[in-house]
Amino acid sequence: MRSAPQGARASAARPGSRTSTSKPRAAAPAGGMALPRLVAFDLDATLWYPEMYMLDGPPFKLGHCSRGRPVVIDRSGEEVGLIGDTWSILHELHTDEKWAGTEIAYVSRTDMPKWAAQCLQLLKLDSGVSLHDFAHHHEIYPGSKRTHFRRIHERTGIRYEDMLFFDDMHWNIEDCAGLGVCAVYAPRGLRADVWKKGLAQYARRQGS
Repeated sequence: MRSAPQGARASAARPGSRTSTSKPRAAAPAGGMALPRLVAFDLDATLWYPEMYMLDGPPFKLGHCSRGRPVVIDRSGEEVGLIGDTWSILHELHTDEKWAGTEIAYVSRTDMPKWAAQCLQLLKLDSGVSLHDFAHHHEIYPGSKRTHFRRIHERTGIRYEDMLFFDDMHWNIEDCAGLGVCAVYAPRGLRADVWKKGLAQYARRQGS
């Protein structure tokens, strides 16, 4: 996701999320495969497209694409929709009990954090929960993504080694991997093959 020199921080916790004072615990096994304590996603060109800097801005409204999935429409009629297999993957994370012990984060360097927040609030999963409320952590502001992850680590106590992250920008992957985060390159956005690759890569690092 592209960045700008300055910008406001937009950070919030999902209602009912686990407290930041909880001690980190080992990844929970599921079918013999270790699962991350936290799954983090970039936004622009990873979960949705177009990117925020490409839009004309608010007012935003909700619309539907040809497949019936919701999209956000900006003031000029540009549509922002989830790409790849994002919808089904987020649905799994929200509904499958095996993910009950995993926290979700958005880690974005956009210089339009308010626009991103509005899009997240408008887009909803089939259950009716918005993408905004679906996530425990919103680290959406310009700057190094190392800062984003450090803030999550300080707030939750979750080790970097227990985090899984997807991003379409390779240099962000390298930057976060330097902290110990299992960072997975998603050049065409979040797709099923990249998702499975990330889970397998994380499990190998955990020795499962």
